[in-house]
Amino acid sequence: MLSSSNTLSRILLPLAILYFIYTLLGPVGGIVGLVILLLIYIYFNRSVFYQNKANKKYHNRDYEGSLADLKAAVSIDPKNAKIRGTYAFLLIKMGYIDEASVQIEEALARVKVESDKNTMLITKALVFWKQGKIDKAIKLLDELIKTYETTNVYSTLGLLYNEKGDYEKALEFNLLAKDYNSSNPAILDNLGTSYFNLGEYDKAFETYQEAMKYKPTFPEIYYNYAKMLDRNGDIEKALYMLRTSQQLNFWHTSTVTREMVEAYINELEAREREIENQRKISSETNETEDSAEKNDETVNENNE
Repeated sequence: MLSSSNTLSRILLPLAILYFIYTLLGPVGGIVGLVILLLIYIYFNRSVFYQNKANKKYHNRDYEGSLADLKAAVSIDPKNAKIRGTYAFLLIKMGYIDEASVQIEEALARVKVESDKNTMLITKALVFWKQGKIDKAIKLLDELIKTYETTNVYSTLGLLYNEKGDYEKALEFNLLAKDYNSSNPAILDNLGTSYFNLGEYDKAFETYQEAMKYKPTFPEIYYNYAKMLDRNGDIEKALYMLRTSQQLNFWHTSTVTREMVEAYINELEAREREIENQRKISSETNETEDSAEKNDETVNENNE
């Protein structure tokens, strides 16, 4: 309610001032007053301006530009915890771990809205993970999920259990996550990985088939599905999945790198060429044998 009142006052007060200027000074004064108010509004909302610029650049894949604009927004409005939290999240995604750690701590120290704080705690867990403190990351989210049960928490914590290597615990948790949201690709990717790590390949394959129905947009799920397809002998489809993965964004928080995808593509292409060569050799051998048989038949007929 307080936010609505503030918004109304920010709109109504300038309009009242503009009306007063227009009444007192006439049309010309009104226009001058409008320009002045507009400039004042822009000045005091520069952080919003930079945040909007950052959003546009992000959607255009200019991530360094987006980061620079968020940094500018933070410097203009340093008390705005939400903008700082967004800045910290992009920092960790892009691999600036130390700066992300500084910014997320500052954001948490200033945040007043509980939902914003919970989102920032997920970012803090990612920072812990990338600092090599995976147990602290898991403990943080394990506490958070008791009071803040969301798809984002489930998917992040499920990933961390897989990354730690506690496969039984990871499977147990990721099955719970699927019960919470059975149509989220990140949760299904975590579950598929858990099955794969425990050698339950048929269940892993079925899980990835299910995940593909939801058109995921992160690279590791296509890489992981390619491993399932390769295991089942479908190299052609596995290569298709890897090439799809190759076209997506790879972040510092991704569990697969572009180099891993490219190396796997090269491996499968080499195997595909080897299989094709073996087919050609086999075909040529069969043709030679057929030709030899025909020659033998001709010789036998002539002898008769």
